[in-house]
Amino acid sequence: MKTLNVLSLLILVMTSLASNLVLAAHEDSLQIFPQLKRSKKVISGFADFLVSAQSEVVLSEESYIQNSINNESALLNQLTAADVQASGPECLDFIRTSTNLLVNLAGISYTNCFNDVDTRMFEELSRFPELALTREAYDQFSLLGVFRGENIFIDPIKIRDKLLARLGARVSMPTLNPETEATLRAVLGGLKTNFLACMNSSQTKLADNLQYTSEQVRAICAAEATKHI
Repeated sequence: MKTLNVLSLLILVMTSLASNLVLAAHEDSLQIFPQLKRSKKVISGFADFLVSAQSEVVLSEESYIQNSINNESALLNQLTAADVQASGPECLDFIRTSTNLLVNLAGISYTNCFNDVDTRMFEELSRFPELALTREAYDQFSLLGVFRGENIFIDPIKIRDKLLARLGARVSMPTLNPETEATLRAVLGGLKTNFLACMNSSQTKLADNLQYTSEQVRAICAAEATKHI
């Protein structure tokens, strides 16, 4: 009986350690936002508004990342319950692996939202001949483009470094007449709205998937343990 108790305690410690390591890795995803908030860029005119608008889009992702991590944490905390622990490591490992996979897949979906708004923003800006904007020039300062090919849950440091490099790039934009600038401001506001709708959809899918996985913890892992009582 003493050996069994020691074994159960060991499994509990190992499970908690594994869960904490996963969460610690994903917590790094939040580090890009304080960096962006602290960064200052001395520019003026429409260029200032353009970078500010992009910064607002990037910063709006913070709440989605935090909610995703919170949902993941709540699920992994279920694995420390005594009846779940009693099921043994096989079911627990499957849940941890499945949870990590779901979060990483959500990271791909979040990146797709950035890719879409980045492409649409360039398309809208390029409609105005006054800007004479090429894709190459746009990519030099596009904060939205730093997410291309990256996953915020896997590559947060790479994203942060690319973001800081873009913030350090010199932005030169012509002075626009008030009518053109007002039009562009409205267009960029609409793009942010579309981005938030995309993020809402992606986060809802992740939350639903994590909820289903949470139900499996009780229905399978905990139920498996009762068979041996």
